[in-house]
Amino acid sequence: MSGEMVFTVSGAAATVAQPISLADAGLTERGHLQEWVLAHPEMLGPDVKVVAFEFGRWTAFSGALARDRLDVLGLDRDGRLVVVELKRDQAPDTVDMQALKYAALVSRFTRDDLARVHAQYLTRQGGELVAAETAAAELEEWATLTEESLRLPRLILLAADFPATVTATVVFLHQQLGLEVQLRKFQAYRTTTETLVTVSQLYPPPDVEEFVLSPEVSEQRLERTERQRRQREATTVSRLVEAGALEPGVRLKFRAPSAELQAQLEPWLADKPERRWARWQDDTGQPLVWEADEQAYSPTGLAKHVLEEGADRTGDIQGPLYWIDEDGRSLVEIAQTLPPGGEVDPSLHLDRLSPELRRVYDSLNEALLELGPEMTVRSRVKSFKYYRRRKLCDLLIHADHLSVYIRNLTPADDDTGLAVGGTGKYVHTQVRTVDEVQQLCRCSVAPMRFREPDSWLRRSGRSLGVSRWEPLVVDRSIASTKSSSPILMG
Repeated sequence: MSGEMVFTVSGAAATVAQPISLADAGLTERGHLQEWVLAHPEMLGPDVKVVAFEFGRWTAFSGALARDRLDVLGLDRDGRLVVVELKRDQAPDTVDMQALKYAALVSRFTRDDLARVHAQYLTRQGGELVAAETAAAELEEWATLTEESLRLPRLILLAADFPATVTATVVFLHQQLGLEVQLRKFQAYRTTTETLVTVSQLYPPPDVEEFVLSPEVSEQRLERTERQRRQREATTVSRLVEAGALEPGVRLKFRAPSAELQAQLEPWLADKPERRWARWQDDTGQPLVWEADEQAYSPTGLAKHVLEEGADRTGDIQGPLYWIDEDGRSLVEIAQTLPPGGEVDPSLHLDRLSPELRRVYDSLNEALLELGPEMTVRSRVKSFKYYRRRKLCDLLIHADHLSVYIRNLTPADDDTGLAVGGTGKYVHTQVRTVDEVQQLCRCSVAPMRFREPDSWLRRSGRSLGVSRWEPLVVDRSIASTKSSSPILMG
């Protein structure tokens, strides 16, 4: 590397190490460089997980196979794919176009595709068959994968050196088109006893913003920063919603990250106390309902509004850091504590039930499962979530009652007397007895099966895309009240 010097030291004596090529050291690209990256993915930068290497099975619409080989495919903590090209010596002029081609190919990956590819990698590395479901759980533990996050991969080129044609292309792709492209450079050194290898980032330089002042580049940087901010927020919120980490309607409090900023906001917040509170709803786009105007916002959108109105502050922020629960944890901190994939052992919920409330739960659970064989239940951090194509309702267990949050209805639709609250997206009902479950089912669950016109859940059924409801039978062994874990994992 230009300007870099490596020394071996012994006390006051320092001996300069001799720079050499990997070829001089008898080291190869596939047998050595690639193996180093697989064993130490930090060579690619922080927070990159290896998903696959030497992947080369690409199928065209016609069924024809292409045999281009991608060196390494990674995944970062934001759920974005990382395309890595390795070159033992100076990279060829075409390496940038090669990486772009692979980025276009992997941008078509779905979560299922990625799980299968990672399962093949784990099987190859460990020598034992790994199922796609196991690989998927490992990937979900690493990052939350969304369709948006998989669509635009990052590029990393790692080589001994890069020609000017490649560096010029990379700067253009990064600064003018907003693509995330990194050039990382390694250098081997020979000492009297061993061979050393250093790796560092060539482009973009860590302090690039100190050197780049043009308005065009600044606009591209701001756009890229905003896109990255949106992706971070989407990842945090989607994890919280998918895991059911927050009860619908739970209050979250605004808290600025710095005491100085919070003190500046206090007079404005104290003038109308509802300004500092928002209620959570399971909506990945706008999960916060601000109590000051009863409108839905994203965490960042609402935090920016508070900062602008209360302190005349503008700028890029990470909104989920500004909203805390009753324990003082921000949305980011709550998301970081979630278990892999958001799934939890159903017994964590069921063991809290008293014998009387267990009968109520069993009655409601059976009625919901009887909606059809496609009904599934997921055990999440705070609740059970019932799905029929889309999410139908959440069931939360409390000390003396069950809360049922039914999607796509409002409190105004209630004709049972069991509703205690809700928003424009759901109604919150409570049941304490089997009789109340039957009352809820007569007005809610049964019409979804028999298409009764008086149902206040009729609109919920229609919103799920179901045009006709018929009596259905389920396996009673699954929904039995004697089952210790009546959960269907979809």
